[in-house]
Amino acid sequence: MIGEEKNLVSITSLSPKKQLAFALLVFERMLPSLVAFSKDTGFDDSCYLQAKDAAWAILQNGPVDRSLSEVCLRGAPDTEDYSHDLTSYALNAALAMNDIMEFAQDGCADHITSVSTLAGDSLYLYLSSQGDSVVSSPEEDSQIASHPLMQEEHRLEEADIRFLAGLPEQFSEETILSLRARAGTQAPLLPLTL
Repeated sequence: MIGEEKNLVSITSLSPKKQLAFALLVFERMLPSLVAFSKDTGFDDSCYLQAKDAAWAILQNGPVDRSLSEVCLRGAPDTEDYSHDLTSYALNAALAMNDIMEFAQDGCADHITSVSTLAGDSLYLYLSSQGDSVVSSPEEDSQIASHPLMQEEHRLEEADIRFLAGLPEQFSEETILSLRARAGTQAPLLPLTL
């Protein structure tokens, strides 16, 4: 989609620290699905919560724990092992956190665009599951792209990019608190009444 491509270009124009903050804001919207999946299935989400805290600490020049990325990737929920309605969304959130930790290590912007793509994939999957058809069509794709939930996520990502672009390059403690407050006030990516 054209809007997505424009978004991705804007993301990559941000400094690495701001790209990391953007990915964390998106992940925070994805996290409720992983947490709900974990509560319902007994899946251990602790490494993802630990990685999230570590990523926020990295914004304050904290150390990068390279082992967290491997643990998160190995522990991602397998769609072959779980039949829960939230499995795919939990997997996407887990993969998003892995991308965030990989970005913290190598600075490759592809990881940040992947987080945005995983959020979009989760929304696409959710919205396509609401219809009667099991086969995607151009008309359905167009309806999904224009659906209010998809449009809201695009709007939020654009707003996050604008917000981050306006921040100073060095993040103070006050800046981090502002970012965390922003993350805490945003609605989950998906309605949790699936």
